[in-house]
Amino acid sequence: MRIPLCDWTVAGSWPWTVMQGASVETGAKFSAVTPRVPARVPGSVYDDLRRAGVIPDPYFEMNSLLCEWVANRFWSYMTSFPMPETGGRRVRLVLEGIDYHAHVYLNDRKIAEHTGMYAPLTVDVTEVLREEENTLTVVLESAPDEMGQIGYTSRTWTQKARFGYKWDFGTRLVDLGLDGAAYLDICSDPVRDVMIRCREGGKLTVSAANRKFRALLSLRGKLAGDGWTTCGELTLTVPDPEFWYPNGWGEQPLYDLTLTTADDERTFRVGLKTVEYRKPDCADPDVLPYIPVVNGVPVYIKGVNMTPLDHMIGTVTRERYERLLSLARDAGVNLIRVWGGGVIESEDFYDLCDEYGIMVWQEFIQSSSGIDNIPSKRPEFLKLIGQTARAALPVKRNHVSLTYLSGGNELMDESGIPSTFGDENLAMLKGIADELAPDVLMLPTSASGPTEWFDPMRPERNQDIHGPWKYEGVRTQYELYNKSTILLHSEFGVDGMSNIDSIRSVLTPEHQKVTTMGESLVWRHRGEWWDTYAYRERPLFGEIDDLEELCDLSQYLQAEGIRYAVEAHRRRAKTAKPALLAPGEAFAPAAQENVGSIVWQLNEPWPNVSCTSMVDYYGNPKLALLFWRDAQKPLRLTLRYDRLVWRVGEGFEGYAFLCDDHGIGADSLSVKAYRDGYSLLSGADNEKLSIPVGLSGNRVSFPVPEGKSFSVVCEAAKDGTTCRAVYLFLVGEEGSLPREPILRFVREYRETSG
Repeated sequence: MRIPLCDWTVAGSWPWTVMQGASVETGAKFSAVTPRVPARVPGSVYDDLRRAGVIPDPYFEMNSLLCEWVANRFWSYMTSFPMPETGGRRVRLVLEGIDYHAHVYLNDRKIAEHTGMYAPLTVDVTEVLREEENTLTVVLESAPDEMGQIGYTSRTWTQKARFGYKWDFGTRLVDLGLDGAAYLDICSDPVRDVMIRCREGGKLTVSAANRKFRALLSLRGKLAGDGWTTCGELTLTVPDPEFWYPNGWGEQPLYDLTLTTADDERTFRVGLKTVEYRKPDCADPDVLPYIPVVNGVPVYIKGVNMTPLDHMIGTVTRERYERLLSLARDAGVNLIRVWGGGVIESEDFYDLCDEYGIMVWQEFIQSSSGIDNIPSKRPEFLKLIGQTARAALPVKRNHVSLTYLSGGNELMDESGIPSTFGDENLAMLKGIADELAPDVLMLPTSASGPTEWFDPMRPERNQDIHGPWKYEGVRTQYELYNKSTILLHSEFGVDGMSNIDSIRSVLTPEHQKVTTMGESLVWRHRGEWWDTYAYRERPLFGEIDDLEELCDLSQYLQAEGIRYAVEAHRRRAKTAKPALLAPGEAFAPAAQENVGSIVWQLNEPWPNVSCTSMVDYYGNPKLALLFWRDAQKPLRLTLRYDRLVWRVGEGFEGYAFLCDDHGIGADSLSVKAYRDGYSLLSGADNEKLSIPVGLSGNRVSFPVPEGKSFSVVCEAAKDGTTCRAVYLFLVGEEGSLPREPILRFVREYRETSG
């Protein structure tokens, strides 16, 4: 039986005064420095103070600067509860999320001290409870002084989410609070340390620390297995098993597995999945086995990187996860990399990934810092990150969605080479993972190398790499990805302005105007690294006066850059091939196989003006997500080209490739070209704008027409369904490129894409 602890309050004090209580010199009692206000658990001190009017909204304008003092105070959470009915059973206090260092008192008696965000605190309080009212106090110390994005990874010493100390996609808002559930657990023989492993043929092995338990397995209310053990382990053979597949590769049936002891019962949602990991085709024998082979089927990775959903971690609800993850599922995402500068993701997140068929790549909590990126060897850090692993893995390993583990983000040696399991830190984590989650592949870090950053000059070393994160230019973006030999592109992206409504919601009218990060402190506060107007739109289009117009142009170039990178990778997948549209010699694809890409980034934890996210803070997709979704259609005819901008009279040349995830082929393929004015809207008369296209093998050619733009439309049809890819090209000179074709295209694309 679990009894939630409710009706919390919180108050702030100067450091340590809440422990001492009164002045040694004068005997005067110390008082809180804030009013005691209602608190939410799970929650965040910042959210409680904002709701009470103690601090302004940290997400508006530059208000976060006015709230940084919060991290420097102690915060005392309090609640009271009556003596529960125990029936003679033991009572444990459980705090599932403590951020960050807590002193816990029950009825004025200190019962525990706890450090770290990612391990729950469980304390037997049976002997401390009293018949009358019980008072629980949790005192959080000030936030520890840790590294933000820039610093020394080798000097990190905490297991606290580092992004809150300032990262390029957020502000400095160092969270504090009880960010997990708080309850009394009344049970003498709780089900614990459960490991669920799926074997070939639908066999399910279940083990637990309890020697005696019963297991019942059902699917859609129908019994699928029943067993009893007195030795802590049993195997269920599932008749006619229904297997779980990643999104786009099959269905996601989830069985209910109920484990019962003499005094407890727990139900798990279980997917039947076997997975092995295969090496991609590559000349290097040391390449790692990146390809997930699920139930015998190789799966091409269509991934996105995810940051925490909010700076106030404990305020994220299941509904917010549902909104974001359903967008990802509907776009075709089959893998999410949970980035190592953030959090060990919640059970709500994992439950939904199980349900939606999204494989999870979970990183442990350590990340690069720029000045050095060497995994920390500090004894206190190794102890804490080991604690994180030992707390997280026994819970996360039972989720069918968990597919990869990684030691952390962009960890490197002194020479800038990606770290390996030869590193003491990563070797320790590997040992824990092998013990507690033996069926999950662990990579030492992402990128795993052997080169950290995308290096087109050393194609043989581009195995699992990161970068770039910007649109490289109207020529370079295409030259770069056309030459790519990347096996797994586990982090890359393009920046773009946020949605106009989101920008207006956090800026005063005074700042809702076109400017640059250099000219505006307010804009700089919300995306300093991602000033697309200064480095991209103004050099291409000239001065822009309208903010909404800037947002559309910026989002288009972000979407175009991401789409081209993703499609270029897909053209090197094993299932892609040159589309033979007419007799002739086909363009030969690159020999180096690509096994997938993971775009940076899906979301952002606070509302930026500009960022590399494809979904804004409020859960609204940017144009990039729509382009990404269409670029990842299972059957899609794509176009390879070498630039975005052309001049009248030049000879356009491109190459058509069919990307075909499941090898089903197409009933028909077509490539057409249209002059300026081509419309995406149904019923539009586009034929009068058509351009005669020359086809030879998969080569597409025609003279560039008069006008401001032209479009190439590639279609692949199968069983009455047509997937259409529309590529817009501009005609003109950089510095004065036409805007109208892009603005019309963006408007129509949003209208027709839903």
